[in-house]
Amino acid sequence: MSFDYNRLAATCAVESPGHAITLPPEAYGSDELYAAEVDKIFKRGWIPVCRVEQLEGPGSYYSIDILGTPLVVTRDRANDIRVLSRNCTHRWMEICSGAGQANVLQCPYHLWSFGLDGHLAGAPEMKNSPGFDRKDWGLKAFRHEVWKGFVFVNFDGQATPVAEQFAGLEPLVDPYDFENYQIVETTDWGVCDWDWKIMVDNFMECYHHMGPHRGSLEDEFPAKLSHTGDVGRYFTTMWSQQADGYPAEVPFLAPGAPTLTPEHSHKLLIFIAYPLLQISLGPGFMYWLKTLPVGAGKVEIHLDIAMSPAALAAPDLDERRSQLVKSICDIHREDLDVCAAVQKAVRSGVTSTGRLALLERPLWQFYRYLGRELGIISTTADLAGRLTARI
Repeated sequence: MSFDYNRLAATCAVESPGHAITLPPEAYGSDELYAAEVDKIFKRGWIPVCRVEQLEGPGSYYSIDILGTPLVVTRDRANDIRVLSRNCTHRWMEICSGAGQANVLQCPYHLWSFGLDGHLAGAPEMKNSPGFDRKDWGLKAFRHEVWKGFVFVNFDGQATPVAEQFAGLEPLVDPYDFENYQIVETTDWGVCDWDWKIMVDNFMECYHHMGPHRGSLEDEFPAKLSHTGDVGRYFTTMWSQQADGYPAEVPFLAPGAPTLTPEHSHKLLIFIAYPLLQISLGPGFMYWLKTLPVGAGKVEIHLDIAMSPAALAAPDLDERRSQLVKSICDIHREDLDVCAAVQKAVRSGVTSTGRLALLERPLWQFYRYLGRELGIISTTADLAGRLTARI
């Protein structure tokens, strides 16, 4: 049975957050829709790959698979960052895995070797092959850009610049000294049995604090105090406000950059830079939910946890780091249980859409984005929706 885009469009075309509804359940497991998302969203957009601090200096490399494409991010001898194919140009064996330091990346099959700028440095026994020139056989390079410490890749090479797409985010994140946060823990949660959109749905609302997080977040960061912040064509933001009577304590709310206001010490900034950069940010910490779609109803999840420069410089770093990592991972486990349950419900044959609360306005924004990028709602209709939302 083909996917019913009319049902999806009915959600994406809702012009007011006050009347927002969920995506149709079948949108979370359709192979046809996933293929369209890959073609029209992921390959045309900016996909976050890693942080620049994960490439410590010349000779560093970091491997990752995105949309089934094996990539390696490198710093070459000139200290320039590259995003390259990990497949040898001879007979396609992967030339490296993991992360580390190397002078060259050498294919284990026939020992062709490549510089970290992608050029073919060595090809044993090829000198007698007529017309063979090493300069013609370098690794494929992908368009990339760096924004606020993140390395992004754009597969089709046609996206507008990252800084242009996310310009509206800069006034919000710059006071945190955001690009200088440093990763202190990386966690791998493997391939999970739910759709990438379920992960986004869950991440971009605090309404569920009163449910899964009632013992971890709801008292201090109650659902009712959350609200949508600035939005743009390529991003949506949300603030999670601390309840009165709670101090601005480590590891989440202190210490922070001197450019932050006292108000910043009592709230968290949560945002998605579409399609896949999902960040929770506070004065003392950041975590990056690295969501990598691998198919309809399946997603690979990593959680990278960082600390602010001020937090890294404060006393008792080991204790605060341990507390931060444990707290975030415990909360994340609560989220994963919910996402699994939602996908199970989808697969059970649920046929109706649900009504969203105003606290879930970021989901409405997300669905508008999906509709635009998939080409199932018009730009004119989306402008009308944004104007309505301001009333």
